[in-house]
Amino acid sequence: MRQTQLVTTQGALEDHCKAWRAARCLAFDTEFIRDETYDAILCLVQVSTPSSVVLVDPTSGLDLSPFWDLVADPDVVTIVHAGKEDFDVCQRSTGRLPRNVFDVQIAAGFVGHGYPLSLARLVSQVLGKRMTKGHTLTDWLRRPLTPEQVRYAADDVAHLPRLFAVLAEQLSAAGRSAWAREEFARFEQAAFYKLPPQERAARLRGTGRLDGLGLLVLEKLILWRDDWARQKNRPVRALIRDDILIEIARRRPQQPRDLEILRGFPQARNPAIVKQILTLIEEALAAPPDERPRPAEKRDDSPMEVALLDLLSAVVQVICEDEKLSFPLLGSTQRLRELLDFHAGRLKERPPLLRGWRDEFIGERILDLLEGRSAVRVSGWPKQLQIRIE
Repeated sequence: MRQTQLVTTQGALEDHCKAWRAARCLAFDTEFIRDETYDAILCLVQVSTPSSVVLVDPTSGLDLSPFWDLVADPDVVTIVHAGKEDFDVCQRSTGRLPRNVFDVQIAAGFVGHGYPLSLARLVSQVLGKRMTKGHTLTDWLRRPLTPEQVRYAADDVAHLPRLFAVLAEQLSAAGRSAWAREEFARFEQAAFYKLPPQERAARLRGTGRLDGLGLLVLEKLILWRDDWARQKNRPVRALIRDDILIEIARRRPQQPRDLEILRGFPQARNPAIVKQILTLIEEALAAPPDERPRPAEKRDDSPMEVALLDLLSAVVQVICEDEKLSFPLLGSTQRLRELLDFHAGRLKERPPLLRGWRDEFIGERILDLLEGRSAVRVSGWPKQLQIRIE
């Protein structure tokens, strides 16, 4: 039975960090709140080893640098479940990126457990254990922590070391440890946590209605909203919603009254905000045309191209099921479209399915199929259906 300790002093934290460094392995999770602030407020750090769980209380005025030093140390294995937001806290707090990460959610997808799985489902499926029911709406800033909060926080990391041991062994047996490490390496890239404005704009719903000038305005508005939210320490969407940004980018108002008629935009009554928005639009209008982003081309695929994409998607999903690798790890169906565009000469950059472990697993097999070196074979219908590329 693991012991749970609550750390509220700097000396105790540093003593634990020395022990974790000596062990060269730790598992951690965080509890944070971001309802009312620009950056998440870190409320608790849970750290687990095979013998104990330690709850580190940042609200006690602790300097967490010794802990983040461990997360950024390539000689220490850091175990997480869906760790992007946890590492984002580290990156925002210290400017440092994690090293030597093992994400059990990703690892599970490489050995037939599915991806993405919640921690509770993963623990049940891999270890055969039940977890404490979640505290989704818990106020983790309140002190003292209740016994239920302590129990839940400890349970959230207690199983990670065992999951790591089992999944690492399964990855090795499947010959996919290197594939998993390649995927874990995303956590070590700064762009993984803060996408450039071009990509952030492209992900907003409704950008397909914008021309190149509208996209340029939208990118400027996204950066401006970030700065404003940071200054006010408020969530970005609490200041101006995404759909309002897109509508401003589409209309490109020239006068204050043009902003006042926008529904759902009370900031139009703030002269300072209105002036900043109009200035951004003027800057975009004055920019040379070659600085404007290119709108996404509207595709008009032929019926045969649509059928080919559907066929490849089905075949790849069957291969993933047969070879125990979760299809979502490969990416969306858009990845297959990018491969087809590359093969047809419409895309210059080599697509993700033809790079790294994805190429090794499926990319070359798709090219063999497209170029006639292999074919799809269906057998065993209906009781023992098999679909293979041969």
